[in-house]
Amino acid sequence: MVNLIDKSSLPVVASFIRLYGPTLREFFPDSDANISFHNLPESENQFRDILVRLGKKIFISPEEVGRLGLSNPEIFAALAHELGHILYNADAFAPDNEQRADTLAARLGLGSQMIAVIEKIIASRRFRHLTSELVRRIQFLQLVG
Repeated sequence: MVNLIDKSSLPVVASFIRLYGPTLREFFPDSDANISFHNLPESENQFRDILVRLGKKIFISPEEVGRLGLSNPEIFAALAHELGHILYNADAFAPDNEQRADTLAARLGLGSQMIAVIEKIIASRRFRHLTSELVRRIQFLQLVG
């Protein structure tokens, strides 16, 4: 059973766990993953990451989420994407793994919110070298609905 542990003290993470935790346990009944969420302080975020995944830990930067202007449903989608990497064993950064991770957001009904997150990332011009890959992810999410 998927076990989501909030070590972030962020209300948005507590809401995500409350709203989507039961569904994730249904989707992955044979998983024994213990996944924890942590706050990523600005002082420790030298690369200005929005979310970082290290093993079965997901770190969220409230400052970078705020700079990007993500709504709570968009944060939920981004968290679902990171969980998708863990739960689908899609760790390495590769187009197929990014799409696999996006699939979990779509399965949770957060596909349009994931598209909005990607659009905000593109608009921020943070990752200009990844724009074409980000556009492909949007196209994929539009197909899977």
